Amino acid sequence: MPTSIPSNNKENDPRNEPENIGVELPAPEVIRSEVNFLVLPFFALWDKEVKRKTRTEYRTSVTRDGQKLEISWIVSSNAEFGYPGPFDRTVHKAIEQIISELPLPIYNPIAIGSLYNLCKRMGISNFGGSQYRKIKEALTRIVATTIVSRGAFFSKEKDGWIEDVFHLYDRIVFKGEKLLNSNVADTNYLFLSSWYLDNVNANYVKPVDWTYYKSLKTPVAQRLYELLSVKFYGLFTRRGKAISYKYSTICDLLPITRQKYLSDAKKLLDPAHSKLKDSGFLGGWDWEDTSIKENNDWLIKYYPGERAREEIEKFRLGEQLELELPPHRYKETNEKATKLSAETLYVIEQLTQRGITQSTAKELARNCAVSQIQQQIAVFDWLIEKKSPLVQKNPAGFLRKSIEEDYQPPKEYLDHQNRRDREEKEKDRQERWLKHREELINQAIADWDAIPPAERVAGRLDFWLAGERINGRQPAEEQIETMRQEMINSLPKTDEGKWEYVARSYPEKPPEEFE
Repeated sequence: MPTSIPSNNKENDPRNEPENIGVELPAPEVIRSEVNFLVLPFFALWDKEVKRKTRTEYRTSVTRDGQKLEISWIVSSNAEFGYPGPFDRTVHKAIEQIISELPLPIYNPIAIGSLYNLCKRMGISNFGGSQYRKIKEALTRIVATTIVSRGAFFSKEKDGWIEDVFHLYDRIVFKGEKLLNSNVADTNYLFLSSWYLDNVNANYVKPVDWTYYKSLKTPVAQRLYELLSVKFYGLFTRRGKAISYKYSTICDLLPITRQKYLSDAKKLLDPAHSKLKDSGFLGGWDWEDTSIKENNDWLIKYYPGERAREEIEKFRLGEQLELELPPHRYKETNEKATKLSAETLYVIEQLTQRGITQSTAKELARNCAVSQIQQQIAVFDWLIEKKSPLVQKNPAGFLRKSIEEDYQPPKEYLDHQNRRDREEKEKDRQERWLKHREELINQAIADWDAIPPAERVAGRLDFWLAGERINGRQPAEEQIETMRQEMINSLPKTDEGKWEYVARSYPEKPPEEFE
């Protein structure tokens, strides 16, 4: 049964206060980070790397379902905007804070608030035009950065490893720019990639202790915390004591430049190891010079500390979050692809243009009638146009729910529709009359010579006589004949003139009797 549209308390939604000037944002204790982007490399760790860096590659071999596979993860920058670096990474952490504060499911676009508030979340106290410009550039750079995954990114929703070319963010719309529905954005809006968004909504996330993360300060220590905290979840699931990494793999995942000599490798990593151990996250670590040593490679063994154990118990998700193993066994689907009709493809496109992910749009198209979806899209567009508070907080989320629960249109919309229907009906009547009028005029011109001139001017002559008599004059026969002849002589000779002459008998507005 259709349900009524729910109320939307815009006043209590902090995202509806895009400027929030002077408001001190509470520091979050925990942020929910998508697992793939915790483990796989994306941002450069140092500013000095950004100028010369154009891509990051991670390649390895894994065994899945008894088969050895080559997987890869390649991040490529846009030549115009450059490679995302440490500042961009801090911007992304602020975005993760915002995402963590939203109830699931989350829908595109996400209102990320003002640039001022992003500065506050990033810990920038000296904010202003230059910082705002840097944040805009960082968001644009992340949107422009391309990812190619060949079996490296795990989709929890699809329960499988994806092979695709995509982005971390699909689009950024700054305040004052136009959204997809042509409305001007009242704040800054971010569109997350469908793969990233679907995983967040599927709870394929790892809680990150934000206070502890910031206390580590150095980028290498922070990246090791992100990576190892994910791996320690899997370690405790298997009741293991330690996890081991090739040094070369650690370099690719952080990412950092690989060193030729063990002493140099230790010089770069051990300060971060010490920070993690001194703070209780690591119980210890060992460099092992074993048979794996090839091309200046070594094995690093990591032991979880008390902080890691406490964090796992505090934030336990109840599922294994390892890169090599998905939460559920990988399975092939034997479902036959369903050929979608042109009408269904059209509504899917309409939904994605309004911020709904491709996968969700397909699901809605499978489960709901096309007419139902089109009706809800029409209501949604009207609410957007009217700037209704119902669609200010989460436009795409509202649209999805309205389709799933088949909301009843509001009375104002029905009144608007009735009025528009009447206008459309009158417009159609007007267009049909003008077409009919044109046919009547053309027929009259075609029959022009069939009507004697005296008969054609008879009506005009009678009108003239009536006017004369009203004014107390009675024209003589001679005067009447003279006027008749003048009227005959004034009859048009060209088709254009005949058109104008006949058209006077048919008004442009349809007569009441015309249906």
